[in-house]
Amino acid sequence: MHYPLYVLLLNYHDCYSIFRYLYKFQEPIPVEQAVKSVCDYKHSYTQYGGLRPFGVSFLFAGWDKHYGYQLYQSDPSGNYSGWKATVIGNQFINYYFIIIFLKIFIFFLRPKQSNWKIIIKNRIC
Repeated sequence: MHYPLYVLLLNYHDCYSIFRYLYKFQEPIPVEQAVKSVCDYKHSYTQYGGLRPFGVSFLFAGWDKHYGYQLYQSDPSGNYSGWKATVIGNQFINYYFIIIFLKIFIFFLRPKQSNWKIIIKNRIC
């Protein structure tokens, strides 16, 4: 059975990096360090082979006790960056405008925190 290369990449990451860190330090791996290990592996193919065999971008979302919730985006070359919100894919431009709209809304209107609690409470109930 043949698997796509990105499945092999994730299997490498799961088996090798995360469990090795857990065994060595007896605690879960920090999110950025997990992302860095996958991106280093992807970058090694770009650097030494001159190819990008995986050809995928990833969105990594996670939580750790050091920095809380985190979101990272990686590209096929192995570069990664942290974001508060981001999108990837075929129709990313449509969702990108939604993110820009939300940023403008929060920046200009700056609603009071008590108003947000009321809005959230009303939508949940």
